[in-house]
Amino acid sequence: MMTDDLPEGIVELAKAYLESHDSDDTIDDESEIEENLEYWREQVEEFEEGTPMYEMAVEERDSYQEKYDEISEQDERRSELRDELLTRASSEFAPQGDWMNETVISALTHAIVGQQRDRILIGDYSLPNDADELSKREMVTVAKNVHAVAEEIVVSNGSLDEVWEMMSTDKRSPITKVLAEEKELVSSGDISAQLGDGGTDNPGANLRYVLNSAEYYPYYREDGDWRLSLLGEVAWQTRGLDDVEDDESSHNSEETDQQSSLDELDNGGGSDE
Repeated sequence: MMTDDLPEGIVELAKAYLESHDSDDTIDDESEIEENLEYWREQVEEFEEGTPMYEMAVEERDSYQEKYDEISEQDERRSELRDELLTRASSEFAPQGDWMNETVISALTHAIVGQQRDRILIGDYSLPNDADELSKREMVTVAKNVHAVAEEIVVSNGSLDEVWEMMSTDKRSPITKVLAEEKELVSSGDISAQLGDGGTDNPGANLRYVLNSAEYYPYYREDGDWRLSLLGEVAWQTRGLDDVEDDESSHNSEETDQQSSLDELDNGGGSDE
């Protein structure tokens, strides 16, 4: 259990969080250390106590145990800082003040989607660039959107279920998939081209309907082009990928069933000859 106090200020907390990830390459080291630790534990058990080989094995085991404990402590600290950052964001985030600090934006986006970014994208708003232009009602909308996505990650309470329902209707599901795969701004024309003849006639209209009628925004719009918003990305990561895998599994199962039926027909036909 970590004993160090967490930073009180959100900027200081964000800095601590990002600094804890400066050594992300230790993830590969952890696997190697774990493997070596297990190896030398086994050798300690196999050699006779008091022999030179036993003493060497103990020394190596203890060395790798110390390294493993150090990495585990770093992992625990990272997790603690991330949980604290997201917990505060789930209730305290506001599109103003220290929350618009570039370090905070970078840390918050990393904690939410695993990448440091310089913008939070929601609906028609790009933060911190648009923060000073927001009306009070727009500030409420933006704050609630960030609260919802942070809360979803911290407690997995289904706060994005409604968002996913909007993204996964028959008309919008193919559009959502295109945006998720592109990961950048895409024009309505490009979306239509990727969907082909079987796609919706006007993807832009479908996306605009969501922005005009919903409290939570799974999409982001900029100069008429579209991409998934911060909420949309998390909804896709936590729900959309599972749906795609389920569809592929179902499709593969249907193909297997069809092949089995054909095999049975072939076998039946052979027995009549």
